[in-house]
Amino acid sequence: MIFKKQFLLLSISFFSFFSFTQEVDPSLLSQLSLDEIEAAREILESQKLIAPEIQDMPDVEESLVDIKEDDGESDSNKFGYDFFSKMPTTLSAVGDLPLPADYRISLRDQLRVILSGSRDQIFNLNVNLDGTILFPELGSVFVAGLTFKEVKDKLSNIIDQSYIGVNIDISLQNLSAKKVTIVGTVKAPGTYLINPFSTITGALAYSGGISEIGSLRDIKLIRNNGTVFSFDLYDLLIKGDRSNDLTIEAGDTILVNAASQFVEIKGAVNRPAIYEVLDGEEVGDIVNFALGFTQTANKTNISIAYLDLDNASIETKTNVNLSQELKDALVVDVFSYTNENNLSLSILGAIEEPGFYSLEKYKDLDDLIEDLKFIDVYPWLAVLEQFDDDNLIKSSVLFSLNDKSTYQSVELLPNSKLYFANIDERSFSVGEAAKRLIDDYSLIINHKDDLYELPIIGKYSVKSFIDLLGLDMTDVDNNATYISPLDSIIVNDDYNKMNFIAKKYNTISFRAPVNDLINVRIEGAIDYPGLYTLKADSTLQDLYKLVGNFKAEAFLEGVVFQRESVRDRQLKAIENADATLNKSILFSMQQREDTNDISMLTALAESIEPENLGRIAGNFSPLSDSVKDTILFEGDTIVVPKLSNVVNIIGAVLNPIAFEHSDDLRIESAIARAGGYQSYADKRRVYIIKANGLVEKSSRNIFQGNSNIEPGDTVVVPTKINSNNTTIQRLVPIIQILSDLSFSAAALDNLTEN
Repeated sequence: MIFKKQFLLLSISFFSFFSFTQEVDPSLLSQLSLDEIEAAREILESQKLIAPEIQDMPDVEESLVDIKEDDGESDSNKFGYDFFSKMPTTLSAVGDLPLPADYRISLRDQLRVILSGSRDQIFNLNVNLDGTILFPELGSVFVAGLTFKEVKDKLSNIIDQSYIGVNIDISLQNLSAKKVTIVGTVKAPGTYLINPFSTITGALAYSGGISEIGSLRDIKLIRNNGTVFSFDLYDLLIKGDRSNDLTIEAGDTILVNAASQFVEIKGAVNRPAIYEVLDGEEVGDIVNFALGFTQTANKTNISIAYLDLDNASIETKTNVNLSQELKDALVVDVFSYTNENNLSLSILGAIEEPGFYSLEKYKDLDDLIEDLKFIDVYPWLAVLEQFDDDNLIKSSVLFSLNDKSTYQSVELLPNSKLYFANIDERSFSVGEAAKRLIDDYSLIINHKDDLYELPIIGKYSVKSFIDLLGLDMTDVDNNATYISPLDSIIVNDDYNKMNFIAKKYNTISFRAPVNDLINVRIEGAIDYPGLYTLKADSTLQDLYKLVGNFKAEAFLEGVVFQRESVRDRQLKAIENADATLNKSILFSMQQREDTNDISMLTALAESIEPENLGRIAGNFSPLSDSVKDTILFEGDTIVVPKLSNVVNIIGAVLNPIAFEHSDDLRIESAIARAGGYQSYADKRRVYIIKANGLVEKSSRNIFQGNSNIEPGDTVVVPTKINSNNTTIQRLVPIIQILSDLSFSAAALDNLTEN
């Protein structure tokens, strides 16, 4: 009796809509009578813990008890039917799981709304049976059926329009279980309360899974509005594709139809089993289900046993190909090459169909290569290894797909192996004899002291390897050197015209151009600004020693260091962003969307001055430790600005301005001087660009007035991206890049002008 009382308490937790913290083992239900279970229901009803719409549901627990008696094992070897045997069937929501992006608000869900700022308040709002929540002071808001994101946007807009200076944070506090009907060829059809995060497969687990006459590939999800979705479980089990395993919504019906045909595949495949096949599917499809052929498979020796309904017999077809349809098929048998039949060779590596190939069709290597289909093959060297009767290597042959003379008329012998390397890996699993040959014929390319070793045989061009490796030849010395220690040395040749036959220990060298001098520019508050020529590898400290004294008005904490390569990258980013924006304008016009916002972004990209780009942030004051370690490069520019007591406010404020710094200046008061925030300001992302170019991210403490602003600083108030334009939403990364570059350029312009 004590046990039963404890169980009744657990049952209360199990049926509760407002707490998903307890789990009940359905097998415990078998120890109670139906009267005792009904007594538990009465307790729940009296405490108003069961929603009215589920009080008339069938006894789901009894179905679950029956299901547990099935051990999930099957002797039929049918693929996929054990998928549901170990899936959990609990109403408990897992708190660590992220909320799905497409989660739709249901009746009896509970939203938590937190207001902060000019008013601090917390509301726990239940979704009523009419689909609304009752927001104090603001009235009813319809939310049922909307996604969580749509609800957040809707409530945020209402709050923004109703209150001033109020921030809103919205979360889902409690989620209601979903009522779903599962029918068809499942082990226990019925209506179930399921986990709100469940997908189609998760819901099917509540019914014990699909019976072995049911279809894994013809599953229908029927919405309340009549919309029907099809789901093929093989997409998930074989391809790993979950895109059609939709999240369940309240009121859904899942229909599992009966399977129309099963076919067994056996023999030389990686996963022999019985598979469900659909109309029009072929031998190649079921081979893919079985994870392809084994290496010993004879792909030309495949038989199919068919059911002949007219004659009530089984007919066998031999030597079928992969395009043979499986209608009325019972068994597909893939035969292997046997030890007794060594009239074959194995092919490994970068080809479309690795495995065994019959020598009855191919006598010479060139005949075989004509029929092979390669995938990302490294063409400059392949290996043919031939073995004797004791499986010892008889000979090793190196050949190049780019030079037919290396493999023409090479006889193919039984018990041989052929290796083709992948273009990215260029490695071979071959014997020691072949390895020594490959090492002997390696080509070494020395590109500005970077070494590349490549296996090679036969005729080749130097340019082909330059292209393969993606080497940058724009700044190499015009003198390209080819060295062959066993032949002659060729110097001062054009690499585009270098064509050779591979020999042992080939080496090609490309030198970086010799340049011992660099030119850098320094401007601003110094005695002798201008262009300076220094030795390569000179430091910023070396430059400071040459320029004379810094003037009294020099702002040393704000020294600007600009580099051409950085400017080029930033200009390229702006160019790419501009191209993307122009494409987006055309797309939006085709979709009849508003293009004003995108056009404004395009104007922003065009307004950024190139001379204000390329800055490397950091402390480059002559008194800093970093100057002795900062190496200068050709084209570097250093600007020493005049001492500034000015603070700049830019971005989404009412009046972007510059004003004199004061000791007690804080971000809050600085923004107030600029007239305050624009309605579209992103108050949470305010930051400071310091005089040295470094960025100081704001925190909530900034809004409380705890961050100092120093002379020469620029306070940036970004724009909040809150557009219903789907195109704008897709352009968020582009917008971020343009904003950052624009603000950085503006800050630099303000610093050097002041």
